[in-house]
Amino acid sequence: MNVQTPDIDVVLLREHLVEVSEHEAELTDRVYESLFAKRPDAVELFGSYSRPSQQRMMTETLGAVLNMLDQEHWLGDYVHAMGSRHQFSYETPTDMYPPYAEAMVEALAAVSGTDWTPELERAWKAALDRVNEMMTAGYVTTSH
Repeated sequence: MNVQTPDIDVVLLREHLVEVSEHEAELTDRVYESLFAKRPDAVELFGSYSRPSQQRMMTETLGAVLNMLDQEHWLGDYVHAMGSRHQFSYETPTDMYPPYAEAMVEALAAVSGTDWTPELERAWKAALDRVNEMMTAGYVTTSH
């Protein structure tokens, strides 16, 4: 499966991840503070999780991005399954993904400081949007 898009600069994102990895705790705090400000209803979905759990969720997101960039052959099925898990186990609505991605980009920009560039912003947005598309493709229509 080729999931590359022209706006995703693999080398740039890999280098950036190495740089921000030393700020993982701050990144986690910023992501969830921003998400909860944007979507107070997200507190019900994420707020009950401990800091280590929130860091694990964020690391899972970044891992999905990295795996996507590597074009792993199993990624499509894995991300679709992760989407299905989020739909049924966590009851995450699909409209929660864009604010999470926005919060992630804002947090990455904040921890990057003066190293943040328009190219990084475009690449991160494109990569997270692609993962979100793949996650929500794993959702199934349910009737009530």
